[in-house]
Amino acid sequence: MSLISIVGLLVLVTALTRFIRKSPVLAGARAYLSERSSLLGQLLACPHCLSFWLALCCAAIAFWWTREWLDFGIIWLLGWRGSYYINRTLDAKKINPEVQHNEEDKRCYICDKTYDQETFLERRNHLFCSHRCWFDYLRDQPKPIRDLIDDSGEIIRQEIYPMSFQEINPTQAKELLDSDQDYVYIDVRSEPEFENGHPAGSVNIPIAHRAQDGMVPNPDFLTVVQAHYERDSKLLLGCQMGGRSGRAAEALVAAGYTAVANVMGGYGGARDQLGNLVEKGWLELGLPVDYGADEGQSYESIKS
Repeated sequence: MSLISIVGLLVLVTALTRFIRKSPVLAGARAYLSERSSLLGQLLACPHCLSFWLALCCAAIAFWWTREWLDFGIIWLLGWRGSYYINRTLDAKKINPEVQHNEEDKRCYICDKTYDQETFLERRNHLFCSHRCWFDYLRDQPKPIRDLIDDSGEIIRQEIYPMSFQEINPTQAKELLDSDQDYVYIDVRSEPEFENGHPAGSVNIPIAHRAQDGMVPNPDFLTVVQAHYERDSKLLLGCQMGGRSGRAAEALVAAGYTAVANVMGGYGGARDQLGNLVEKGWLELGLPVDYGADEGQSYESIKS
C-alpha cells in the first residue's frame, strides 16, 4: 500500500473520530446510546478507544483488499495512535492556547516544587509536579459553564478529582432524604419520563430532552441548577439507570459542587450488557413514587 493511501486512511480515521465525538448532528444519538449502554457511553467519550476501533475497521478493510498482514498492522497502528494524538492536540489547542513559561516561573502551581521536565505535567496553562497536585487543583477550581458544555449543548466528560462524588443505591438515597431534610433529589430524566413516575419529593432538571430523533442535550442544565442550589447543597442525582446522572454529577463537581451523589440504579434499575439486573431501581424497591409534575417540582416551573 502506498504512503498516500496510508495517509489518506489516517485522515479518514481522524475525521471520523472527531465527527462521532463532536458533531452536533450526532448529539442526540450519543446521549441515547450512552443511556442505553454504559460501555457505549465510555466508548463514545474516549477518543483513544474510538480511534482504536475505527482504525481496526479500516485495517480490516485494507487487509481484505490487499491480503497483506504488514499493511494491516501499519494501518491499524498509525490510524489508532495517529488519530488519537491529532485529535488530542486539536482539543488541547481549542481549550488551552499555548503559554510560554519563563524559567523562573517553572514551579508546581500547587506546592511550588522546582520544575522537573521528566515528571511535571502541564495542564490549563499551569505546571504540576504530580497527578496529586493536578487533582487538588481540579477539586478547588470550579469551571465556568462555557467549559462544561460544548457548542451543541452537550455536557463534556470531565477529568475530576477521584471520589469527588459518591455513588449510592436508591435505598441509601431514601435513607439520606429521610434523615436530613437538606438533601435534594434531582431527577435528570426528560420531562415525560419524570411525569410518568419519579421518586416522591424529587425535582426535575433534565440533562437532555426527548425529541423525535432521540435525546437532545439541555444546554441550560447547569444554569438552572446554579440558580437554585448553592455549591455546598446536598444533591442526589438520579435518572433511569444511573448513566445520565453520572454525567450530571461529573459536571456539577467540575462546576464546584462539593456534596454530590449519583444514585446508581436510578428509577428503573441498572442492567448489564446482557440485560441482567445489576442494581434495583427506586420503583422496583417499592420506595415512594409520585406521578405528574407539581409546581416547584416540574422543570417548567423551576426554570422560569
